[in-house]
Amino acid sequence: MNFARTCDPLSSYGAPEHSARLAGGHASRILAALHDEKSLTAGEMAECTGMTVEQICRRLPELARTGLAQVVQFEGADLQRDGYRVWEAV
Repeated sequence: MNFARTCDPLSSYGAPEHSARLAGGHASRILAALHDEKSLTAGEMAECTGMTVEQICRRLPELARTGLAQVVQFEGADLQRDGYRVWEAV
């Protein structure tokens, strides 16, 4: 399904597919870092992957919804380091 309008530039027609590929690439880089390091904050993932914290924070909820990553819980509360929640691969 394409949501580009007839007056939009040609680049708009391929944007959804490009965006999906980019998101998938980001998710795989995040998961690889989590598998290598066991548990990381978004800031630590940014250092490992070369991505920005913002890019990582967009993907983490998606990874959690699909059951691929989760926030580390410690005594019923989210574990935090440097103000970030700590994540792990599932």
